[in-house]
Amino acid sequence: LYSFCTLLLPTTNMQTKTGLLLALALAGGAAAAAPARCTDLRLSGGGVWVDKPYGTGCTWYGAEAKRCEWYGSRYRNEHTAGEACCVCGGGMRTDGQQTPVPTPPPPPPPTSSSMSAKVLAKSHLVAFWDFETKGPTGNFVARSNVDNEGAEEAEGLYPVWLRRGHDGSEVGAPGYTEATWPSSHPVTATRAGGPFNGKGLNVKGTTLFATVERKSFDRTPLDISGADPFSLVAWVWFPAGSNRHHIAGIWDEGTWGKYSGQRQYALFRIGRYGHRLFGHISATGAASYPQAGTGGDQYARIRALNGAHLSEGEWHMLAMTHDGAQAQSSQDGVSTPNSYEEGEEWVEERVYKDAFNPVTNPKEFSWGVFHPLRFVVKFNGYNVAADQVNEHYVRVDLKSPAAQRTISYGVKAPSLSAIASRNYRVTYTFKRGGAVVQGGSGSFDVANNAGSANLSPSLVVEVDDRLQLELTRNGARVGSVVEHRMGPGAAFSFGRILGDGTTMVLGGVAMYNRVLSEAELQDLASF
Repeated sequence: LYSFCTLLLPTTNMQTKTGLLLALALAGGAAAAAPARCTDLRLSGGGVWVDKPYGTGCTWYGAEAKRCEWYGSRYRNEHTAGEACCVCGGGMRTDGQQTPVPTPPPPPPPTSSSMSAKVLAKSHLVAFWDFETKGPTGNFVARSNVDNEGAEEAEGLYPVWLRRGHDGSEVGAPGYTEATWPSSHPVTATRAGGPFNGKGLNVKGTTLFATVERKSFDRTPLDISGADPFSLVAWVWFPAGSNRHHIAGIWDEGTWGKYSGQRQYALFRIGRYGHRLFGHISATGAASYPQAGTGGDQYARIRALNGAHLSEGEWHMLAMTHDGAQAQSSQDGVSTPNSYEEGEEWVEERVYKDAFNPVTNPKEFSWGVFHPLRFVVKFNGYNVAADQVNEHYVRVDLKSPAAQRTISYGVKAPSLSAIASRNYRVTYTFKRGGAVVQGGSGSFDVANNAGSANLSPSLVVEVDDRLQLELTRNGARVGSVVEHRMGPGAAFSFGRILGDGTTMVLGGVAMYNRVLSEAELQDLASF
């Protein structure tokens, strides 16, 4: 007995669309009831779609927990596996002569280790890559226990593309899967004592690094921004003599200019600071303190710098958390307090003078995490001491619904009351190819250190548009006219964004959209 079904899709391309669909079983393995909109499908040649020989139910899907979620949630045609519930085994196409033409099911997921079970058991898990679980197209994919609404899943959830420098694959598709990897450098490596049987992604400089492309997670729970809480966790083994490491996160340095870059959040290990762990975070996507007027003021400078030395030649669990008010980094389940050393001159100190807070772990951060459509732009070129202002800045919100999009002014100063009577004005202009974008210009006044304007609902921005900002006081310009490039947002990367990149074995990476407790982090460090 066979059961036949498909969606009521247009008859053209029906065969192709149905071939992409997988069925959804209930968590306990029982077959999902077919919705009323399912109907028998008879192909133009007289054949039909039938279940694969797993019985008449969804046995294959129910054979291991979450298999439905991994392989049957959402596909390019934007229909869910729940809607295509009848194609339980992946489907077997038969043509008019009834010649079987098999459609292979996705590869079965690996057996979860006890460490994987720990990761998966903690709530609000947005993504967990163990660099072993693969999707239908052979990419390493993530597992999750939340609804990743909006994620493209034709290749599986948050698919990983392997890349290498200098062959074109480093700047976008096409990348590689393990099966298509063209180099003799092994994709994975094993180091004794690791959390996932010691195995991990064999990251090495420009030879091998990896990305989850922006289109796969834009505006999904992985696209952390604003005051979103999160915990980013990675299990890493560093070889002896290694130096600068980008470990994981959404981070693109751009051209190193004060107003270029697409930085959100990321884990780093930097040798020049005693081989310690950084949790970098950004509100601007670009320079943290462009008005510092000193060497290095074009770089990202807001980071939770853990106080412990990070040793080589052994496995570590590394993490950063953000609760909307501060960022914090931890190593092997322990967050070691840290402060900048007295006598050192830091870019932030040039801006905040006596108000400079030297504490770096945890690091105060209430600005909100950068998003390409919701971000902060800071002015530069004014005299911090003479102006009695630490930071003039503008918040831009293009992410909200059109009627709620705004641009607003803010200021950080030693005494806000002392500057409250100043008459500032902000003028903004969105440009495309030198021309003003429709609905993209205006100005607003600042009173009592605050001011804002609603952006035109007709304003539509595109990648490479420029936002020009000018700040004036009583008609005279304050500092420089600044120009922010509208970017597409960065990929989620594993290794290689700094110079010659990172060398490490990356056992796994997990992202939770909540702050894990100290006890939970210590549990994830026990392996």
